Amino acid sequence: INIEDVIQANIKACKPKENGIYNVGTGIPRTLQDISDILQKELGTEMPTDYFANPYEGYQMHTQADIDSSKKQLGFNPKISLEDGIKSYVPEIKRLSKESHD
Repeated sequence: INIEDVIQANIKACKPKENGIYNVGTGIPRTLQDISDILQKELGTEMPTDYFANPYEGYQMHTQADIDSSKKQLGFNPKISLEDGIKSYVPEIKRLSKESHD
């Protein structure tokens, strides 16, 4: 989820229809490969994704936030897609990369 959506959820949580605990997420599961592919596209690179065995036992391999109550009680609807969020962050990635190589 994009930080801008998290901020909006927190603002909306200040005046909920009903007090409660609310999930903040997109409600759409995405993979690490999705993130890698989007970054590759936006950075103009073609580097392979290198997978290795997870060293942690009991690691949760799939997560997806159920945001139904957040939508209903807070009026929360995430607006920024993973693609748009990464695209907007690419200039900062490039800036940080340039600084680390200067």
